[in-house]
Amino acid sequence: MEIPLGTSNCAVALKGVTKQFSGYTAVESITLDVAAGRFVSIVGPSGCGKSTVLNVIAGLLAATTGVVHIFGEPLTGINRRASYMFQQDALLPWKTVTDNILLGLKIRGRTGREALDEANSWIERVGLMGFSNHYPTS
Repeated sequence: MEIPLGTSNCAVALKGVTKQFSGYTAVESITLDVAAGRFVSIVGPSGCGKSTVLNVIAGLLAATTGVVHIFGEPLTGINRRASYMFQQDALLPWKTVTDNILLGLKIRGRTGREALDEANSWIERVGLMGFSNHYPTS
């Protein structure tokens, strides 16, 4: 059963999504509806555009053409209703452990003392006490 684009039952809806990078077309005319509560896998050979599609759904990349809706709302910017785990580490090597954590909190609108306290809480939770001022490569 196909759910019409943009309905609230549809957790993710892509309609005619194309993503180009400097003239290179990574994905073209993707249409996809994912109902709320469904589990979907995107499979294919290396370089076919799987990560590009996921990055568009996450709001990390904007579609060159087409539309993306999340629970019936047009996606503009970061998809705050999704969690995303990168296939490779995504730490910024020029930032400390604390600064890498603070970046994510800042994107979510948390700043100042509240953000620093939360960053320190995560550092303790994952067993990195004493490494908060280290860089990912050290």
